[in-house]
Amino acid sequence: MKQNKIAVNLANGSMLLYMIWLLLPAVQAGLHAVTGALTIGIFALGILLDGETLKNRAFDYITRAILAVALPLCLFYFLNRGAGNLPGYLAQQGMFWFPLLWCAYARQKGDPFLYRYVMQLLIALIVITTVTTTGWLIQGMLRGGKVYAYARSLGNAEPGREAYLRELMLRNIGGYDFIYASVLLLPITFYLILSLRGGKKAAAIAFYLLQLAMIGLSQYTYAIVFAAGITGVEVLSLLLRTFFHRLHEGSSMMCTVPIFVLLWVFRMPLVNWATGLATALGFENAAYSLSLLSTLFSGGALESGSRMQAYAVAWHGFLASPWFGSIFTGIKKLGMHSDFLDLLSGMGLFGTVGFSLGAWQIGRGAFRGIGREAPVSHIVLQWIAFLACLALGTVFYSREISLVMCLVMALLQREEKPQTRKGLGASRA
Repeated sequence: MKQNKIAVNLANGSMLLYMIWLLLPAVQAGLHAVTGALTIGIFALGILLDGETLKNRAFDYITRAILAVALPLCLFYFLNRGAGNLPGYLAQQGMFWFPLLWCAYARQKGDPFLYRYVMQLLIALIVITTVTTTGWLIQGMLRGGKVYAYARSLGNAEPGREAYLRELMLRNIGGYDFIYASVLLLPITFYLILSLRGGKKAAAIAFYLLQLAMIGLSQYTYAIVFAAGITGVEVLSLLLRTFFHRLHEGSSMMCTVPIFVLLWVFRMPLVNWATGLATALGFENAAYSLSLLSTLFSGGALESGSRMQAYAVAWHGFLASPWFGSIFTGIKKLGMHSDFLDLLSGMGLFGTVGFSLGAWQIGRGAFRGIGREAPVSHIVLQWIAFLACLALGTVFYSREISLVMCLVMALLQREEKPQTRKGLGASRA
């Protein structure tokens, strides 16, 4: 019994420590990457002291651990991820897959003590970093009349900028990964708005608006587009349910599809209007990206080095070897701006399916039954946005995305198989 209690406390503590280190950039800058690695070590020690998991599921967990190393190797060798630094990339990827492993373990154990303080701390940390990031972005906007995109600067990994990036992190400014994790949180925040009452509802609304402000000020073009799309779906479906009371959430969201089809028909004037607005606000990076989007929609030639050009490189690489990619040809045609397209180009259809099955095996069972949860429509919308991020951007560097998505789904269903303290004591005796 004592051994199990220690194991649960270690597993719980590893997640709490990981969240503090990852979601507070100021803490991450002070404690460095070794803290993230330490959390995984604490979690592994908890499993070893568990006394049951490895005894009953040794092969299962050994397979998960092997895949957590094998998948990063595939990304490193076939997709050129990691900038040639294999040890550093493996350490970073271990932290990327950690939340999925943790959620799978917590679900299998079914012990509510594994989730102690996780929800409260997750909310607190996200709110703190959202507030500090938005505050600094507003300060940058007011200084000189232009937006100094601090959050965007943190996504820049060019050499010689380490001191500047550290300064930004010490200000507790969330970067690329935190911005996109916030985008993927929007459907869940909207669900909370619908389900809460009184002061809590007002707080959820205020936080949703704060998230939108931070995403807009960050000038990440796709993040802005995704956030606008998610908000549009949520608000329009809510209006439909208001007028048609028998309409279910899922059905009302499906009814928004024709509206977005109509927006696609008028995409050119809408993009041109958005470009003009971004220019007027001083959002130079967003205006540039939107102008490229306008060029693509109009059939014009894209300049070399643009993101759209990068997509074309990966797509042509996939067409050159659709089944196996560059695994056997040795010719890598990677755009480095889309994990999904680069997977297809670097590993082909077979490799991409194999990679997906490997990811499923790492977290197998962690989210079983999630479709029965109350916010299922919002979860589906979140996953659609995640797939869009995977297709149009890079996700496998983004530990915040992995953490937020895994924990949100785990917390939503943590009571699906409740165990009383009496039952837990009997099982441990």
